Amino acid sequence: MECERLEKCPFFNGQLADMPAVSGLLRQTYCLGDKNQCARYRLAVAQIPVPKNLYPNDLERARKILREAKLA
Repeated sequence: MECERLEKCPFFNGQLADMPAVSGLLRQTYCLGDKNQCARYRLAVAQIPVPKNLYPNDLERARKILREAKLA
């Protein structure tokens, strides 16, 4: 099931333009696969600002951001 945020995701709409192979693999895995495993998606649905340089596979960083947001 395609992620409803794909069309507006800044990560896939310009940030990886010079890396089409990487972009395609990440898009297939997270945007067209299991969006719940996407670090960017997890922050977005928690209504936490998503860092522009956060990769979809950077779950550890996303977890840290989520923990810090809950402490604030």
